[in-house]
Amino acid sequence: MRFGIWSPTNPREGVSPVELYRQQIEEVQVAEACGFDHIWFYEHHLSPTGPMPSPNLMIAAASSMTNRIRLGSMVNILPYRNPLILAEEAAMLDTLTDGRLDWGVGRGLKPLEFDAFCVPQARSRDMFLEHMEVAKRIWADENFEHHGEFYHVNKQTPLTPPCVQKPHPPLYVSAQSEESLRWAAQNDTHFCQIDALYEECERDQIFYRNVQVASGHKPEPRMVITREIYVAETMEQAREEAQPWLLRYWQLWHRYAQLTHDGRMPDEYEKWRQRAPMLAKMSFEELNERGLIMIGTADHVVERILQHVDRLELAALACVFKFGGMPQDRLLGSMRLFSEKVMPQVKAALQNKKRTLSAA
Repeated sequence: MRFGIWSPTNPREGVSPVELYRQQIEEVQVAEACGFDHIWFYEHHLSPTGPMPSPNLMIAAASSMTNRIRLGSMVNILPYRNPLILAEEAAMLDTLTDGRLDWGVGRGLKPLEFDAFCVPQARSRDMFLEHMEVAKRIWADENFEHHGEFYHVNKQTPLTPPCVQKPHPPLYVSAQSEESLRWAAQNDTHFCQIDALYEECERDQIFYRNVQVASGHKPEPRMVITREIYVAETMEQAREEAQPWLLRYWQLWHRYAQLTHDGRMPDEYEKWRQRAPMLAKMSFEELNERGLIMIGTADHVVERILQHVDRLELAALACVFKFGGMPQDRLLGSMRLFSEKVMPQVKAALQNKKRTLSAA
């Protein structure tokens, strides 16, 4: 299991957009110094609470300031973009990072964004599938014409630059529904789940594994889940410092629940229509009891992570250290404690488990 960071871009009081992006680049640099394997950025448009219209620009900015950590989108929203432009951006980013790019893709979620682009949200899955079909042909450097329902491409010259990673950068797809999970498994693609409960993850990994094997792939772990994490020296300190920011950050599920209540989420997003109201109703205590958050001492967080490892086959844990407008010093302090006191214990436990299984 690898350790990653899902890095939200939430405004901080008194911090300008210029400084906010500088602080996020600092987070990337600290993540690399702390030994994290990945860091991923989301995409949102016309969003005062999440001003990140291009995760790819953030990847480009971070590429020259890092050497080892993998940089990725979580996710690029495919229905908003022409597949030729986005496939070329992926190839260029793979070059800038010297083969350290993770390419996260999804079909989008926020109705206000689809409205802004004048794109029918109910057709987002069909647009996603067509986009990926075209993108893979571009990365394979075929010369072809494509005239589909949503996209038109006429590629008659080489992809320049080509991808460093072959046949293309590793794909990560946001997958909550059975349809998305099936596509991910058929393509042996990593699938990412945001704030998913244990029982949801267990159900989905079984479904994924069955389709993965039936499609002729090896049964490799591909699941990535997010968990909100804060590490401090005592349980009391961790809760005092993190709880107010976590509850403000969790308001995002209240916003999605309101969109569901207002009838703004199409039938094609039934999983989200079920999940958002459920998550919005949870108290801090319930979030803790259900394993959605890990807030406490290093030993407490280690225990929670190992509980996840016992129940799930995780390719990576995507840690969310920044809760909304949490100050930068608290964010970085928690990351450093996680690196110093949590990661070594988890890695040692996983190594012992591997040795035990090998000896059995």
